[in-house]
Amino acid sequence: MRTIIIGDVHGCANALDSLLEKVHPTSVDTIVMLGDLFDRGPDSYDVFETVQTLARDYGEHFILLRGNHEDYLLTEKLTLSQRMVWNRVGRGTTVKSFREHGAKIEDARPFLQGKCQNIWKSANVQAVHAGLKVDPPEDNDLYTLIHDHGVVFENHYAGPLTVVGHIALDFPTWFKGDGETTDPLPPGEWLSLPKTGIICIDTGCGKGGRLTAMVIEDDRYRLESAQES
Repeated sequence: MRTIIIGDVHGCANALDSLLEKVHPTSVDTIVMLGDLFDRGPDSYDVFETVQTLARDYGEHFILLRGNHEDYLLTEKLTLSQRMVWNRVGRGTTVKSFREHGAKIEDARPFLQGKCQNIWKSANVQAVHAGLKVDPPEDNDLYTLIHDHGVVFENHYAGPLTVVGHIALDFPTWFKGDGETTDPLPPGEWLSLPKTGIICIDTGCGKGGRLTAMVIEDDRYRLESAQES
């Protein structure tokens, strides 16, 4: 049984399909999506359809974390500043994608409300969307878990290994938690799973980059990615 953690998709349905073909999840695997399904990329509606299928097929073995883009959609009353930020980071592409299929982005709310969670944990790894300052994850505020763009780069979290997205990097990277040590991670190789620190697997899908998955089996992992098209 494997755990497959998938980074920020950002409306790139072809990249998601290609990545799923590469990692080839089976019925006994667990799929964890780090959030930010929509915005920026052109095919948010198709991403939504794929994610609903995964949720149906994998049941309790499908986990969807709440990213900042889900948070924008699920927040009932956004401030003017929040709405401006959401528009700037790609809301319009999602509106267009849903409209082309005769739908509205608000149609995704019931599913997201029922599936999104802030934290996921297993025996040897945990995941949140944006980052942690302290352990346990429940002791962090929601801004840190979902929106904070600085906490990973501060590199002060040295608790149990946590996988995040949110920060678009050229390569998946391990942050040791000592304020300075980082380690870009190679794709396609089985590596020993670190015990502590943060691994960020957002590699810029929706910004011309790639969609990355972390495949965990026992105490080892490998990284796979697919280019957006």
